[in-house]
Amino acid sequence: MFKNILIMVLSIVFALGIFDFFLKYSPYEYGVTPVEYDKKIGTWHRKSYENYAISECYKVKYIFDKKGLVANIFEHNNTKKDVILLGDSYVEAIMVKNENIIHNALARELNQKYNFLNYGLSDSSPIQQFIILQEKVNLKNTKYVLQFIGLENDLKDVLYEKGKSRRRPKVYIDFKNFKEYEIIRPRNQTIFDKAGDLLSEYQLYFFLKRTFTYFKKHVLERERSESKKVEKKDLNKNWMYFKGVIYQTKKYLKSVNFNIEYKILISSGNKKNNKIMREFLDNENIDYIFLEDEAKRLNKQLTNFTCDRHWDDQAHINIAKIIQESGLIK
Repeated sequence: MFKNILIMVLSIVFALGIFDFFLKYSPYEYGVTPVEYDKKIGTWHRKSYENYAISECYKVKYIFDKKGLVANIFEHNNTKKDVILLGDSYVEAIMVKNENIIHNALARELNQKYNFLNYGLSDSSPIQQFIILQEKVNLKNTKYVLQFIGLENDLKDVLYEKGKSRRRPKVYIDFKNFKEYEIIRPRNQTIFDKAGDLLSEYQLYFFLKRTFTYFKKHVLERERSESKKVEKKDLNKNWMYFKGVIYQTKKYLKSVNFNIEYKILISSGNKKNNKIMREFLDNENIDYIFLEDEAKRLNKQLTNFTCDRHWDDQAHINIAKIIQESGLIK
């Protein structure tokens, strides 16, 4: 009996090993996860790490430095001021060639006037970015903080829902109002989290993840949409959280007293949301640009990868030109 169980277990392990080897050296290669557990944020990039971002329309090498930042092509110069970039996967941009990612494109466009440091993190919203700013960034030498906002996605992702299970631990903020809030630190790693991190070292992890995502999108969500009438969602609470974290980010940057300039770059296709955002930022005296509007005005294209809609290399180069030509930073 024991012998049969042992043979079965060894056979499964061997089969999985062969399948993982096949995935790695085949057209079906998926890559491995670039993040690890972080007790303050939930996840953060692996430090001093490099690998490949792989999808149907790209295979690109990404590199993280010893702090877990997306690597710079220029050395940090202590005699120059820092520019901090915050955002989600569009800013992290591991699918873009490193030399073209926005921070490196900006460094070239502005003739290395500043040190451009990319703190972008996939699956983050302004909530997690506020904590990144507090926990990861040394602001003593900082001149600008540039925060990239995908308005529709970020508006959805800022809301803290108590007790809601998530794939990975994540820091959240529970707002009562703009001035009163509670930081909800990431939960401790469970045995399932640790098993996921172990699996994430292998090609099999992304294969299983994509299989589940496909099943969820094309089967479960389709069934739900057919059985339930779609109702218009009330976004008042989302807006309160969203405005609250921007208000607190501005307040925090002002409190460190280093004369840091806070700038927001917004990507949005919703006129109603844009109007709300403009009124709020104007009232708070926060500088901003709407990227699509500026791209149109300056005759620049914000092109995307066809397989996942992230900005492609040319879009990053063009956004650097937009920032320079719009005078957002000087």
